Amino acid sequence: MSEDVRPYIIRTYDRWIILVIVLVVGYLLFRPIFAFTAYYRGLSFERMLSIPPAMHYYQRSIDIDPNIPEGWIGLGTLYMMDGRVDRTDHALAISTFTQGAAANPKDGFLPFLLCRTYYEQGHDFKDALAACLESVGRNPNNKFAWDYAAWSAIQTGDPKDAIQYWKQALLIDPRYYNARLAITRFRPLAKGI
Repeated sequence: MSEDVRPYIIRTYDRWIILVIVLVVGYLLFRPIFAFTAYYRGLSFERMLSIPPAMHYYQRSIDIDPNIPEGWIGLGTLYMMDGRVDRTDHALAISTFTQGAAANPKDGFLPFLLCRTYYEQGHDFKDALAACLESVGRNPNNKFAWDYAAWSAIQTGDPKDAIQYWKQALLIDPRYYNARLAITRFRPLAKGI
């Protein structure tokens, strides 16, 4: 019996190696699609008010690809919804938004959600201001982040900066009535300092 020495013959072990390479490269290329699939599955469960499965699929989306902010946003928002009554969920919301913001350095919405969580639930105005400023640093067109930054500055005793933040919000939306009203209300405090 003679052995076939043709160069194009792929032996069985070579096929397994090629299959593994194709699977690994395919997973890496399609990982964002898999992460979005898990996210939308979580969103479907959330809309059906099945919160534990929704949280599972949001976490699954994060595990598949942490560079997709939607999984972080979905999971953190579910924790934040219950954070007013459960301090553990408040801490989990803070942790989720913080980790998500670190994993997605170009996304401005995660730091904004962190700002809201600090401001509304924790009344931690110093950290809220820092998160809002990080948010507007990433996305300067978010008038609500400027607004929360202004309110955080007011709460920390800095009305001059607050007025500047509201002016930034007005540059984005000149019809933003809340910012105009707040500037009118707090301008005397800013001059008195």
